Amino acid sequence: MSKQTVQKIMQKQPVSVQCQTPLVEIIKVLIGSQQAQLPVINSSKKLIGMVSLIDCQKALMISAYHCDKPVRVNDIMAKDFTFLQADEDLSEVAIKTQKYTENIFPVLNEGKLIGIMKRVDLLVHLQHNLALCSQAQ
Repeated sequence: MSKQTVQKIMQKQPVSVQCQTPLVEIIKVLIGSQQAQLPVINSSKKLIGMVSLIDCQKALMISAYHCDKPVRVNDIMAKDFTFLQADEDLSEVAIKTQKYTENIFPVLNEGKLIGIMKRVDLLVHLQHNLALCSQAQ
C-alpha cells in the first residue's frame, strides 16, 4: 500500500480566527463551526495560536465577574500547541497523536495554516484501513 499522508484527510479550508478577534466573535465562530478549537492566524495566515471553547468559557467567567475590558483572542489563546505537516505519514501521526488530548490539529506549510486534521477523520481513515484488511483475509 502506498504512503498515505495527512493531506489525504485534512480539511483544506479550515475555519480560523484572526488575531485580535473579540471574545464574542470567537464564540460565534466556534459555535457555527461546531468545533471545540480554532486556529488563530495573523494577516499572513501564519499560525500563532489555538483557541478553545474552554478558553472562552474561562474568559467569560472572569470577565463577567470582574467586568474587565473586552477580551480578545490574543489574551486567551494557547501559544503552545501540536501541529502537523501535510506530508506526514498517517500511520506515524496515529501513533504520535495518541498522547495528546486535542481533537483538532492544525496542518502547516512553512508556518502557514493550510488545513486542519480532525481526530475523527483519522479514526475514520484507520477504521477504513481495518475493513480493507478484513476483506483481504
